[in-house]
Amino acid sequence: MPAGTLGFEAVGEVDDDDVEKVLAPALRQWVADRGKVRLLYVLGVRLHEYEGDAVSENAKFLARHPTSFERVAVVSDEGWLAPAIKALSLLLPGEAKAFPVRELTAAKRWLAEGLDADGSPDPEHKD
Repeated sequence: MPAGTLGFEAVGEVDDDDVEKVLAPALRQWVADRGKVRLLYVLGVRLHEYEGDAVSENAKFLARHPTSFERVAVVSDEGWLAPAIKALSLLLPGEAKAFPVRELTAAKRWLAEGLDADGSPDPEHKD
């Protein structure tokens, strides 16, 4: 992962325990330490393997910390996900973007735009 970004890959069946014990604590720590999250989320599972409670737990975290997400890149080959992420981006103060799996490198590059080599905001970067 590029400096200043945080990434997760969902592999196999994902349930609410995975969110509660892995994803949420890491996000909470990142927010406490850095304030803003640039998150890469690779969905290597078919979404029917993503337990409903896990989706709910993700949504709850997002609802509780909407201003903490500076950029969110979701990488998946699920066709319906891109329009859903586009709609989500309208609700977040930050940016959210979907990428197909073959564009994983582009997703990482997009997340790191405007950050220097240490992961801090680059004052020379112009949006």
